[in-house]
Amino acid sequence: MRREVREILSRHGMGEVGGAALASFGILSAIYQILLAVWPQLTRHSWWVLCSLSLGCLLLGIAHAWPKLTIRQSYKHPDFAIEVKCGDLFSEHGNLVIGFTDTFDTDLEGGFIISPRSVQGQFQSRYYPDGIERLDASLDAALCGHPVIARESSELKPSGKLARYAVGTTVMININGVRFYALAYGRMGNDLRVNSSVDAIWKSLTCAWSAIRTQGSLEPVAIPVIGSELARIGSMDRNSLIKMIALSFVASMREDMLSRKLSIIVHPADRGYVDMVDIKRFLKTL
Repeated sequence: MRREVREILSRHGMGEVGGAALASFGILSAIYQILLAVWPQLTRHSWWVLCSLSLGCLLLGIAHAWPKLTIRQSYKHPDFAIEVKCGDLFSEHGNLVIGFTDTFDTDLEGGFIISPRSVQGQFQSRYYPDGIERLDASLDAALCGHPVIARESSELKPSGKLARYAVGTTVMININGVRFYALAYGRMGNDLRVNSSVDAIWKSLTCAWSAIRTQGSLEPVAIPVIGSELARIGSMDRNSLIKMIALSFVASMREDMLSRKLSIIVHPADRGYVDMVDIKRFLKTL
């Protein structure tokens, strides 16, 4: 509740409230004029009517602008929609993007290489509970068509995989009709810390949209707020990352259709870090 109140009291929030209140004023004023024609005696209570009208406009403005768990914006030419919502990425269907690193490491043991709390870790725990062998086999098969750009030595990188692929490399794994796109959006350091950058995120998103355009059959796309967890982009908060994902998707859609719907999924624990009013205003400008 406190977060929602702060969003409403922000510059963007007050602008939304003001715009909605003015729109409501026109409607409520028309209703008042009709009531006044039917019951002229209402003029005796002009102050009461004025206060009621003002309060009604304010409440309607707040109700319209109150931050929601889901916001949606539709676009034309081509027809598609973007929604930002709190929820579980794995409850979505169609095409789901999962962030990986350039080494496509999968080892969850101890959380030293891949954290079980990350989106990738949750994906592996849910769909490969019996171990990583099947996942590694699927990744190796899908990566056959992608060149290895570097290979670390076991002395420099004693844990995890050694082959490196270009940032942006995207491979698809089909599990029970749901397409999962393993997207290398960051570099796994030899010290097992993941690093990325604004340029790397943008390039990775462009590559992901291209892969989905080729293999996604125009089905809905769902993506988490990549870059917000272990590969944190220091210069960008979650709002900025969400805006980048949306902008990249719109730019790709202007080139060629890839899906009718993009869902950007915010983890419920991160809701307090996302200004939904600001995101809603941004989506309207695209």
